[in-house]
Amino acid sequence: MKLFYYLGKREPDYRTLMHLQKDFMLEGIKIPVSRLVIAEQTHSKEVHICREIDCGAGIGKKPQIPLADGLITNIPYQYLLIRTADCYPILLMDSRRNVVAGLHCGREGTQKNIVGEAIRKMKSHFYCQLTDIIAIVGAGICHKHYEVSQELFDDFNRALRKMGLEPDLTQNRHLNLRKILNAQLIKEGIPEINIENVTDCTFESSNYHSYRREKTKNRQINIVGILYG
Repeated sequence: MKLFYYLGKREPDYRTLMHLQKDFMLEGIKIPVSRLVIAEQTHSKEVHICREIDCGAGIGKKPQIPLADGLITNIPYQYLLIRTADCYPILLMDSRRNVVAGLHCGREGTQKNIVGEAIRKMKSHFYCQLTDIIAIVGAGICHKHYEVSQELFDDFNRALRKMGLEPDLTQNRHLNLRKILNAQLIKEGIPEINIENVTDCTFESSNYHSYRREKTKNRQINIVGILYG
């Protein structure tokens, strides 16, 4: 088996996918919409372990996986879709156990440590070893363009301290989610050498949809799955 992942830009986009609801190609791989799994994405730390019956969730009249902001699977040809437009997509992949996960990581999910929740489930349900997990952190809004209220800034930093992480107070009221997500991955035991980053800022680059820049309702699509090969 081999693992497949795709980190999206402006096209193909989520709204067009939902309008057409047709199979599509990504980097030479045909993605059947009937094999997609789409989560509700409620800014939670809920991570859903997918079953075969979950294929097609979020397509047609089949509901999205409720509440979840993370998905995990070991089922071949089941494609986990995470949509983002300033929040960070994180893809976790273990090629030894053939397990993959997709996470939607905004301020709230990061504050609740959805990263840790996903890694713990990969370990407990699929016996993944930390040294085998590759983590890819996709494009998201950089700290320069992510200013929040003092109340949210203080709440976020209190949560980090409870996790044993030191907040970055050098940029007052600006949150560096990428830095924190990388710190969470390392704290959970993922070797730093196993972490890859797409360092684009979605606010700065017109190659991406950005809610903060244009109040868009559209999203990038980010996909991870397992192929026979």
